[in-house]
Amino acid sequence: MHEKMNGMKNSSGIPGRWFVDEMAEGSEGYPILFIHGIHASSDTWIRENDLQEFTRKYGHQAAFIDLYPDEDMWKNGQLLGEKLREIYGYFKRKVVVVGHSKGGIDVQTALVHYGAGPYVERVITLSSPHHGSELADLAYSKWAGWLTDALKSKNNAVFSLQTGYMKSFRSETDELERAKAIPFYTFGGTGWGGVNSELFWGGLYLSRYGQSDGAVLVTSSRLPYGKEVRVQDWSHTTIKEGGEIFPYLKDLLTEEVQEISYAAVSELAKDEEISVLHRGGVFMGVGVEKFSVEEGVEKISVDWISDQQGSSYELISPNGQVYKQFMVTEDATGFFPGAYHHSIIISKPLLGQWEMRAHNSHSEKYMLTILFQKGVSKKGDQFASDGEPLMGSWNIHDKPVKITYTIHHIPTNSGNKKTTTLITTENLSSLPLAEFEEGVHNITIDIEGETQGGNQYQRTIIQTVYVDGKGNIY
Repeated sequence: MHEKMNGMKNSSGIPGRWFVDEMAEGSEGYPILFIHGIHASSDTWIRENDLQEFTRKYGHQAAFIDLYPDEDMWKNGQLLGEKLREIYGYFKRKVVVVGHSKGGIDVQTALVHYGAGPYVERVITLSSPHHGSELADLAYSKWAGWLTDALKSKNNAVFSLQTGYMKSFRSETDELERAKAIPFYTFGGTGWGGVNSELFWGGLYLSRYGQSDGAVLVTSSRLPYGKEVRVQDWSHTTIKEGGEIFPYLKDLLTEEVQEISYAAVSELAKDEEISVLHRGGVFMGVGVEKFSVEEGVEKISVDWISDQQGSSYELISPNGQVYKQFMVTEDATGFFPGAYHHSIIISKPLLGQWEMRAHNSHSEKYMLTILFQKGVSKKGDQFASDGEPLMGSWNIHDKPVKITYTIHHIPTNSGNKKTTTLITTENLSSLPLAEFEEGVHNITIDIEGETQGGNQYQRTIIQTVYVDGKGNIY
């Protein structure tokens, strides 16, 4: 089903519906099909976006499609495969496809797994999480459950973007010859705005893993056989705006793409170590969470993310000082749609026990995230980063460390994804993950201990592991 479009269009977001820019009829250049990302619709290209001015100006007719905003790449890939055949029939020539965020993965699935290759000239992906996003891992983790259940944001789209699941998708996809048959060009972003920006918290959270645009890491936006065109300070929102991106797209829309000579961005050297603590739950009246700050912490970023906007919050330091100046922003990462961040950053925080209090007359579901920033310390005195093997042991400090593993096993094949939960303090290497039914193990590791100076600390590490039907572990 498709419609012609005259200028602005209020998209209804019906999956499978596509439409063309009627004002650009008769354009000589390749038609361009734009594909939206997670929890979005074709509106993302049209409302508050000057993209069509640029497609017309450079002689291209734009087409837009709505896919399922909350479904995985398999369902969207299958739908898109059918629709690309229709769109090819309409234009009577191949199209260039531009995918924002998960839209880039949906396109690749249509090409590689659903036979849509003959209808596409080339693909351009704008900050697509080709290797998943740690924010998807977080959304399915132990401490986020109350909140993501309340937001109803645990869906097949977010599930499929967990990093463990995407490792499995990459291994199923990248080995195939068809994956390299159509050229891919990738873009990544490193901007997440200032403290009031709706992507600031996402960028801060992801900064432990590398540079990001507030929702997707630069390293995740790359494909090993794709050509990286450019990485610059776009955010996950601005990377799809006409004035920002089209100057770089236009050279990819010619009959033959000239050789792209662009030096890839180098990862910034880390001058700080960032670790995290998560807590979460539900309360009515007053909600209280306590946490410790140990020596060496130069800054803490406290973020209370909830399904409510109107609550009041206070952060109380060990000497009784009360902080109430929280910044409130709505989440724009795509992984916590409809949630509100209440954030505050404290430099040179006092040692000892801090307390976060929330006041609300209604029931409120929340997740509290505290990021601890330290200067890079001597080797051997650091927390294992999330990328390190789970089986590693934490003898970070002299005092014994208590480690609790909470493992959510979510099978991929059951329609309603019945989760089983296992909580253990045993070393995970003794756990036979491969014997579970095919699915994702979302693992939350809670660490408690005491530093050499006698100060308490608590941290959280989240990892995902995918086990396929043959018992292979990703």
